[in-house]
Amino acid sequence: MKHRLLTLIFTICILSLAACGGETLPAKEPDPPQPAETPAEPVSPEESPAEDAQPETLPPLVGTPLTEEELAQVNGAFDYSQPGEADQEKKLERSCFFTSSYEDVTELNLEEFLRYYSNGSSTLEDEDAEEFQALAALPDFPYDAEALETWENRPGGLPVPVHRIPREAVDQTLETYAGITTADLKNTKGILYLPDYDSYYNFTSDFGPGWFAAAEGARDGDTVRLRSEVSWWGDGGETVRELTLREKDGRWLIQSFTVHPTGSD
Repeated sequence: MKHRLLTLIFTICILSLAACGGETLPAKEPDPPQPAETPAEPVSPEESPAEDAQPETLPPLVGTPLTEEELAQVNGAFDYSQPGEADQEKKLERSCFFTSSYEDVTELNLEEFLRYYSNGSSTLEDEDAEEFQALAALPDFPYDAEALETWENRPGGLPVPVHRIPREAVDQTLETYAGITTADLKNTKGILYLPDYDSYYNFTSDFGPGWFAAAEGARDGDTVRLRSEVSWWGDGGETVRELTLREKDGRWLIQSFTVHPTGSD
């Protein structure tokens, strides 16, 4: 049975809208002429009221609002911090979709997506010398020859582990939650990939996956939009994050994940 992004079944509430009959308003009598006003003195730029940028206001979500219970179910599917969950690995996979901002899921940043990706990954060992040398020959390999010499030209000598991530595993994750594969992605800058091993590679020793918690949401036809509360996004100040899902063949697939500044520092 295919994986589903959400097990949540959204309930559609049919709203009955009452039609309002219009009334004809009496014509307004013209106002009496007013005496001419003395033109105001010009105001210098220094004296002009400051037109500070106001916090960006997002339009209201369109559709049937999700209930608190539905929002709790949605957030339960994304919150990898909840201990003891059987699908903890799936939640970590989903968190990779929240490491970059994109209007279309095919534009997600693959380098950021893979930074904390762990499904099927393994670590290069010193006996993988041939694979490591092929990796070190790639243009975007982050260490130069001098640094590699210092670390004895072996994976175990590097200050961080070298992760090997099978392309097949990444394709499966992308297909499960977004209905796409790596072949559909447009932003693959900085990616380390070896065709002979059909794998991606990265170097991380910390842990900082993406996250998203919905504070509100609404369903409009086959589309659900979810928004977070105001929160910080990197060095970009306070923002609101919006996740868009679309139903297709019984699955809820990620369409976009956008970050909207509020204008607050």
